[in-house]
Amino acid sequence: MRTSPLLLAVLALASAQALAEDAPEFDRPGIGFSTSTVGKRVVVWEQGLPDASRDRSDDLTTTTWTADTLLRVGLADTLELQLGADSWSGLRQRGPGIRVQDSGGGDGSAALKWAPALANEQLSMAFKAGASLPWGRAPLGDAGHAYDLGVTVAWALPRDSSLAFYIDRQWGDGGNGWLFSPSYGFALRPQLSAYVEAGYGTGAQYMRAAGAGVTWMVGPHVQLDASFLRGLDADTTDWQGGVGVSMSFD
Repeated sequence: MRTSPLLLAVLALASAQALAEDAPEFDRPGIGFSTSTVGKRVVVWEQGLPDASRDRSDDLTTTTWTADTLLRVGLADTLELQLGADSWSGLRQRGPGIRVQDSGGGDGSAALKWAPALANEQLSMAFKAGASLPWGRAPLGDAGHAYDLGVTVAWALPRDSSLAFYIDRQWGDGGNGWLFSPSYGFALRPQLSAYVEAGYGTGAQYMRAAGAGVTWMVGPHVQLDASFLRGLDADTTDWQGGVGVSMSFD
């Protein structure tokens, strides 16, 4: 099997970061986001390799994939700017008399994330306010303007485990909705962690799903991840998941 040029670049960057300090918490994978910011003058790149979904409804099978990119730039110790883009996306639909296939760039996003310092060392939280940038073309992009405000609250537990709750409110051209996600994370080995999560959403963020994921720190500043979500009713996408890489640069 041929080795992907992107994977080679990732491994090269991992080697280059071998002497760096500990990495900040990354926001991928998972439904919610972490309760920390990257730190002043730190840049983080989080990349799907790709993330994908598959759904079958009324004899129509829809498969999508997205190489989503997120750049996080530390503006202050507790504040960061996030710039995202569906760098390259694909869509395939198959059904009776239906053969649709398309690929190209999707929409983008911009957000500010704030993680206030708390007196309780076992408790952490972060807030994020963002907006979509509908510069893609249908059906891969141009979903209209959307805005959201989210918060994650997490508690550190014994044995390198944690419990987190994420809630998000979205509104815009595609409608309004709430999304709530509890998750439990735990360590498998010193550099290998896992989590389980569930998602419950309404309106434009409708979801009834549960899933899990793993993260592996292959270097002090480089993380690999894999995750999945299983839809629990007919109105939720059957399967979602993907693999990705995250890297930080001082």
